[in-house]
Amino acid sequence: MDQYFVGIDLHRQYFTYHATDKKGKDLLREKLPNSFDALDYLMRQFPSSPKVVIEATRNWMWLVKALKERGCKVTLAHPLRTKAIASARIKTDSLDAKTLCHLLRSNLIPCSYIANEKEQDNRELGRGRIALVHYQTMIKNRVRAILGKENLNYPGSDLFGKKGRAWLKRQRLSETKRQMVEIYLSYLDNLVKAINQVENLIQNKSSRLLEVKLLTSIPGIGTTTAFLLASEIGDIQRFNTAKQFASYFGLVPRLNQSGNHRYYGRITKLGNPYVRWSLVQTAHRLVRMDKDYKRFVDRITFRAGKKKAIVALARKLSTIIFCLLKEKREYIPDFRRPKVCPASIPERVPLRGMVLA
Repeated sequence: MDQYFVGIDLHRQYFTYHATDKKGKDLLREKLPNSFDALDYLMRQFPSSPKVVIEATRNWMWLVKALKERGCKVTLAHPLRTKAIASARIKTDSLDAKTLCHLLRSNLIPCSYIANEKEQDNRELGRGRIALVHYQTMIKNRVRAILGKENLNYPGSDLFGKKGRAWLKRQRLSETKRQMVEIYLSYLDNLVKAINQVENLIQNKSSRLLEVKLLTSIPGIGTTTAFLLASEIGDIQRFNTAKQFASYFGLVPRLNQSGNHRYYGRITKLGNPYVRWSLVQTAHRLVRMDKDYKRFVDRITFRAGKKKAIVALARKLSTIIFCLLKEKREYIPDFRRPKVCPASIPERVPLRGMVLA
């Protein structure tokens, strides 16, 4: 049976496709609107379902799902790695689609992970909560900025609690500034309600996920963080080693090698930013919770600085998470081991004071 290959350059309102046969002969090239009717028209151009490649963009989900429903084998191309393979001085939608098509035919596409529909829904919850908390912080900072312009400093700890709001009402502000503070506080109340609704949805879904149960056994990781990690990681079996797992989230150093010389730089920060952010936040909590972790961070801080020490702890956490999910084990305290500073332990061994059950 003849094979057909289609490369699609997807945009917000339209897509451009380029099709070839298995010998590389150019067959079709066209620009179509983003609609299911356009996909049905595209499928009618081929006697059998073609192999399709799409570059990963912010709106690839609907197109991948629709193509799979129409019997196509879909590959999601990694944008940065595809650019490294086929960089060009002249860049158009048509050329991008053609390049993707020929890379697919040659089996040279660097693939991205295609999350299933359940994982996509869970990611939407986790990322939505992060966005709402970000807006909440932004609104609080706007209120503090207004107070700062009047040299007003709240003596307590929570400006937006009951006592803090009562203190706010007693302060002398101009009419416009008072109105803006009230608007900000009203918006803040709505944000808090929205965050609580999202967290309730997360709690309901978390109770049915084994990965969340395993991850919450790690100190410093609560249900919300565990749910975010589980949904963003997806299928752990796609990672062969802990180093590959950490690399996927940009927690490994840059490497520049020439001959026998190797130069290591800062972490790559490539890959999923949500997991990297979550691990760094967890590392900060662990330093406050556990003396062993604090000694580990203090030791690295002495020679490399606090930021690098926190990132080093986040890197170790990624190794622990990989082991838990890969082997489906919980992480529990081990009081039988002698207390040893974790900084003296080799990279491949989990931190002392903890052991896989």
